[in-house]
Amino acid sequence: MMIKPYVYTYRKVTRRGKKDGRNWKWKFWPFKEAKPMEPKTDQQMPAQFETEIIQGCENDGAHIANEWKELDKKLKPEYCKVLKYLRQRKEKYDKEAGEENEVSKEYETARNKYQELPAPALNPSWHLFWMIIIGIVEFPLNGLVFSLFGADRIETYIMASAMCFAVPLLAHFFGKSLRQEIKSTTDIALLIAMPIVMLATLGVVAFLRAKFFEAIQSYELLGISLSPQQATILFVIINVAIFFIAVIISYEGNHPNHAEYKNVLKRYKEALKRLKKESGEAKMAGEELKQAELKYQQLRQHREKSHQRYLQEIHIRKELGEWLVAAYRASNLKVRGDIPECFKKEPIPLTIPDSMVNLDWDCHDFREGNIAGEKV
Repeated sequence: MMIKPYVYTYRKVTRRGKKDGRNWKWKFWPFKEAKPMEPKTDQQMPAQFETEIIQGCENDGAHIANEWKELDKKLKPEYCKVLKYLRQRKEKYDKEAGEENEVSKEYETARNKYQELPAPALNPSWHLFWMIIIGIVEFPLNGLVFSLFGADRIETYIMASAMCFAVPLLAHFFGKSLRQEIKSTTDIALLIAMPIVMLATLGVVAFLRAKFFEAIQSYELLGISLSPQQATILFVIINVAIFFIAVIISYEGNHPNHAEYKNVLKRYKEALKRLKKESGEAKMAGEELKQAELKYQQLRQHREKSHQRYLQEIHIRKELGEWLVAAYRASNLKVRGDIPECFKKEPIPLTIPDSMVNLDWDCHDFREGNIAGEKV
């Protein structure tokens, strides 16, 4: 801030006051010469020098106000630009927060409805785990039985793999249908068909294998001699037992009203997923708003403090002018025996430029490229 230095000093003003108040002036000879006093006794208008002091202070004030105006050509656009950005971040945050609130209500509704339903006796994750274990166990057991029937390695793998998928899958649908409190036509059909299909499949496979290798009298399994019929019975018993275990697991792992439970669970998971998404977006928008607010406060305070410094300098000049006017009057009255009429009045008040009285925060008409400011 470069301020024009004030040209009047206290010493200069008091000397001028005494000089104007005397009714004589110095002269080479005869040393003194009569002159009229300034201001005159009946003068109504302010003293000329008093007017000069006031004018000088107001000129300085106008100079300071002009310097501020030039500086504010940079500060106000920066302020208006960050104000616009702040408003945008605020709108975005309000939008994201509103969406988060709506999704949160949906989530609460879905969660409450989900919690109202009794959960399956066996956790769905454990249900899936044990079904996978049964499928894995099926493979070596059936592989051993098929190898006893005389199948080669590739054929054994294919048949064993088919059984390790078929048995758990059939058991799952049978157990789920059996678990339903209100059984649909499909559930009843599955309850009738699944055991028949299971036993028929096992019987057909075992029968064909037994017939194909009926010439073989016996097999050795873990040191035990087995006939083809015994091996067939063993094959059926193993798979029926595994099927029965899988049915129990499926029964305990399914809900009595599977369709409703599945639908409510789906809505609950979707609401939770949406809530996490909206919460993340709202949190990010909140961080952006926080940074924008910080930047806004920094620029606002910087502009406000800069304005206060210039305004303070004007007030200093105003107080200085009032003090010098008082000093001029005092020194003037000190050397004269009367009181001029103009001294009986209050001095002309020094004014502060209108542009400095109140800091303009209005960005309504602000333009910078394609960026438009807004009102505070």
